[in-house]
Amino acid sequence: MKIAVVVTGLPASGKTTIGRSIARSLSFDFLDKDDFLENLYALNSVRTWEDRKALSRQSDVLFQAAAAKSASAVLVSHWKPALKGGESGTPTDWLKKSFTSVIEVYCSCPPDLALDRFLARKRHPGHLDQQRDRVELALQLRDLEGGYPLGIGPVIELRSAVEVSQQAVADRLRGML
Repeated sequence: MKIAVVVTGLPASGKTTIGRSIARSLSFDFLDKDDFLENLYALNSVRTWEDRKALSRQSDVLFQAAAAKSASAVLVSHWKPALKGGESGTPTDWLKKSFTSVIEVYCSCPPDLALDRFLARKRHPGHLDQQRDRVELALQLRDLEGGYPLGIGPVIELRSAVEVSQQAVADRLRGML
C-alpha cells in the first residue's frame, strides 16, 4: 500500500517540524516542497514576485514527481486550500491518484502566532519574505485559516500553539494504517 501523510496548516504552523518527526517514526520518505523550491532559488535569480511564482510552480512539479516515486511519504507544503481562490499553494488533486491512502495531519495554529513565527524565521532570500508587509500578511493568514483542514482524507488535528507529543502522533498514525 502506498501511503501519503500530508501535513497541512498555515505557513509557520509547525508543519516541517512535525513532518520530519512523523517521517522518522514511520520510516517514510520526507518531502518538503520548500526544499525543492530553495534548490531552484540556488540555481536561478529571484528578483520579482513573478520570478518567485514561476519557480514555485516548477517546484510543485518536482515535488509531485518525487512523491510519485516514493513508496510512502510524509509530504509538507503550503497546500492550496480547496475552498479558497487564488494561486497560492500546492495543488492537491494529484494526491489520491498517486497514493492508495492519504491521511491529513493538520497543524492548527492561531493566525497571530503563525504571523509571529513567520516573521521570526530565517529562510532563503528567494522567498522574498523581507518584502512582505506585516498587516497584509496578517490578513492573508486569517483568510487562509478557514481553508484547513483540506478534507483530503482522515484528519489528525494538532494544536501547534501547545507542545505536541510527536510520539503520540506517530502512534495514532500507525493505528490508522
